Amino acid sequence: MEFPFMRAFIALFLYRYFRLVVNLFSFWTFKPIPPPENPKLTAQDVTVILPTLEGCGDELVETIRTILDCQPYELLLVTIEANRQKAENMLSLMPASKSRIRLFTVTHPNKRRQMTRAIPEVRTTITVFADDDVSWPRTVLPWMLAPFEKDERYGGVVTCQRLRRAVSPTFSQRIWGFLGALYLERRNFDCAATTHIDGGLPCMSGRTVAYRTDILQNEGFTYGFTNEEWWFGKYQLNADDDNFITRWMVSHGWETFMQYHPEAEVMTTLEDNPKFLKQCARWSRSNWRSNLTSMFHEKHIW
Repeated sequence: MEFPFMRAFIALFLYRYFRLVVNLFSFWTFKPIPPPENPKLTAQDVTVILPTLEGCGDELVETIRTILDCQPYELLLVTIEANRQKAENMLSLMPASKSRIRLFTVTHPNKRRQMTRAIPEVRTTITVFADDDVSWPRTVLPWMLAPFEKDERYGGVVTCQRLRRAVSPTFSQRIWGFLGALYLERRNFDCAATTHIDGGLPCMSGRTVAYRTDILQNEGFTYGFTNEEWWFGKYQLNADDDNFITRWMVSHGWETFMQYHPEAEVMTTLEDNPKFLKQCARWSRSNWRSNLTSMFHEKHIW
């Protein structure tokens, strides 16, 4: 009885590390697409959509500041109606709020509804989604726009990510922070390798990602995005927004790309306490849902 199990173990072991060797070679030979010397697309062709629940806070202020430093055409902030006043009070302290920031609200907390509330308001060629806990370098937009200029088949471009560490962390925060940093670095490695192999990506992370606006403003996309169901129609999904858009890119023939380069690297935060395990559980559930949908429902990957 042990022999078949041993053969299965050896087969899985060889597959696991053969895949690692292939990914290592792909990662080491990967080259990002550099911005052209005379770009046709600039930061003024970009609108940033920023969904947020609280609508205020120091972290959100820092996120908005770093985004505006990159000089996008406009920033669309979307929160819930209950927090509109908090958001307005925060924006009133920002000199750029009158000309470069517009505020929108939805009735209930729902990230997909928040995103689709702002998408029709976009007037630029490129739309960037960002989380409310990221920090951008000033160089990120030219690098995100470069693939769109190189080939019209590119419909989405995602950035690499790095952990923004806590200030004066405790020992336990250092441990949790180390695990979070490992997660992001492993993700960067995996995405860069698979992008180089065949142009595929496991997921276009919503922390900071750019899409062609025409794709997002398609009526079919809006309907599918806001009405995705799970488990034979029993549940309607609010989470997994980035997984849905990634699958949409595949099913509609759009190419995607990851810009793995220090000038396209955004900083983000993760839980630095036991809540990190809950984050991992949520990511795992999302991956299982999306992978099963890709393989057995949509089937475009075959």
